[in-house]
Amino acid sequence: MSRRTMRAARFSGPGTPVRIEEVPYPEAGPGEVVVRVAACGVCGSDLHFLEDMPLPTSPLTLGHEPAGTIESIGEGVEKWSVGDRVALHVGAGCGSCPACKFGHPMSCASIQCPGLHIDGAFAEALWIPASSLVRVPDGVAMAAAAVATDCVATPYHALKCRGGMRDGERVAVIGVGGLGGQTVRLAAALGASQVVAVDISTAALERAKRFGATDTVLAVRGEDPSPQIRELTGGGVDLAVECYGSPDTIAQSANSLDKGGTLVIVGVCMQPPRIDLPVAMFAIAELSVLGSFASHAEDLAEVLQMEAKGVIDICSSITHRLTLDQVPEALEMLRTKRGDPERIVIEMEG
Repeated sequence: MSRRTMRAARFSGPGTPVRIEEVPYPEAGPGEVVVRVAACGVCGSDLHFLEDMPLPTSPLTLGHEPAGTIESIGEGVEKWSVGDRVALHVGAGCGSCPACKFGHPMSCASIQCPGLHIDGAFAEALWIPASSLVRVPDGVAMAAAAVATDCVATPYHALKCRGGMRDGERVAVIGVGGLGGQTVRLAAALGASQVVAVDISTAALERAKRFGATDTVLAVRGEDPSPQIRELTGGGVDLAVECYGSPDTIAQSANSLDKGGTLVIVGVCMQPPRIDLPVAMFAIAELSVLGSFASHAEDLAEVLQMEAKGVIDICSSITHRLTLDQVPEALEMLRTKRGDPERIVIEMEG
């Protein structure tokens, strides 16, 4: 008798195509659950894996923005039942190292992220540590919960947890693509008095206006938009969130801060930053520069509650819904921007 199998989108490393293959159906070990996937968001990070980022293990099933229902439960799992609707937090740390104990689980050296360290959710089902589960409130669509896991929880973490955003603050978002657009939406929903969206794309800026940006700055390559930001905000912003990831935009974001301001860097690049401010300015003006990666489970739970209460509308950002067999097409669509995708979600049939 053959072992039960399922379909999954498998990837073997940069330069190789993603293929839909038959793989063994997952089983729940101690402390784990198997989740039947209902939906999984397609993220720009998936493109990094396709193009140039080596995977810790391969071949691997991609997909790290999933939501679904618990199908089976391993030994020792408490507080969860078969049939529970869940979203999967981006990663589970060990819980005992200094990074985990002092509030930085995403920096844990033993972290297990689906679609990176373990098989992900471009599949009919996946196994996952139960510590990664977050309950999906009644009334929240599975597609919305899937997008929330990374694309919405990550900017929420940057704004609230890392940036300590307070009601009435002036916020600048530099780079308003997928993550940046959601950062604009959340900053407006969380009570920013002014939200300045900065990008080189007029289409992205128009979208940011719909999301709640009060002001926009069309950036020009090679020029610093920070003087415009400071002029629009009467001296600079209280919080700048950099979502593009380049030495120049990080420096420009720092230059846009008012006294006491904080820069939170979400964008990723491997070059050193070139912040051309005198060291004395950081002391005298009490400026802060912080990094922010992914989110905490508590951030995802709060985002899902915002969606349940109608404070935000995640489904309105989903422009394309495709099937598991169309994962390669979805990744190519995101790479080429064909069809002007905002958020692409893979939804499972049946």
